[in-house]
Amino acid sequence: MSVLLRSFIAALALCLLAACGGGSTNDALAPAGNGGSATVDATGIWAGSFTVGAGPGSTDVIAVIEKDGVAFFYDQTGVLYVLPTFNGGTTVTGTLTAFAPVGITLSNGQSTETFTFTAMVSAKAITGTFDGNNETGTFTFAPLTAFSANPTIVAGNWQGFYVGSGTAAVALTVQSGGSFVGDDANGCHLSGQTSTIANDDVFDVSLDSTGGPTCAGKLTGLAFESRQDLSGFFNGTTGTYYYVGVSNSTGAFVAELKVQ
Repeated sequence: MSVLLRSFIAALALCLLAACGGGSTNDALAPAGNGGSATVDATGIWAGSFTVGAGPGSTDVIAVIEKDGVAFFYDQTGVLYVLPTFNGGTTVTGTLTAFAPVGITLSNGQSTETFTFTAMVSAKAITGTFDGNNETGTFTFAPLTAFSANPTIVAGNWQGFYVGSGTAAVALTVQSGGSFVGDDANGCHLSGQTSTIANDDVFDVSLDSTGGPTCAGKLTGLAFESRQDLSGFFNGTTGTYYYVGVSNSTGAFVAELKVQ
């Protein structure tokens, strides 16, 4: 875990205790609905941590959520946890599915693992639990302002690494309209599209990874923009970064990419 990301998590923990605001402009609590229950649009980027069972401590994560769409969080080992849909309710329940990156297995000895997931959602925090395979976990997220301006797709060469690998490089050539092609160190050819979502801090992503046994095929997910090297691959250098998380029913990956 990079020192920069740890400082983000520490600041967010203090923010939760102080009930301060921040994060995406789309995280504001909406008026009560007809049923009398408040609703909340959790679209945006969140940061926090989770613990599992009697493990050694908490694990820092970043969560990315699109209302009525994709939602996930990931840790710095590259494990991506796909969440049920956040539909605007203050309670979210469903299935959490964990996907390990290439070369890593989860606690069940497999590359995927499923849990029962329950979350309480507000403009200030997302908290809850997940259970399965004789394990119980808890988590807490707070809004993260990853990028203070209006996020955009910057055309050019995006180069970086798969989170958790440290060595598996990824290189994409991205057009101004969001289409891209590229390759990775695992021998996979990548092609696809990323699109901005009006008034949101996240981007939709769809791609096809082809060329070998470790290439996952068609995947979809989300991306976000940052000026910070959150994973520490670039020694904290300031620049334009994109963080991409995508999955399908059998695999997933998270990548940090820097515009060159």
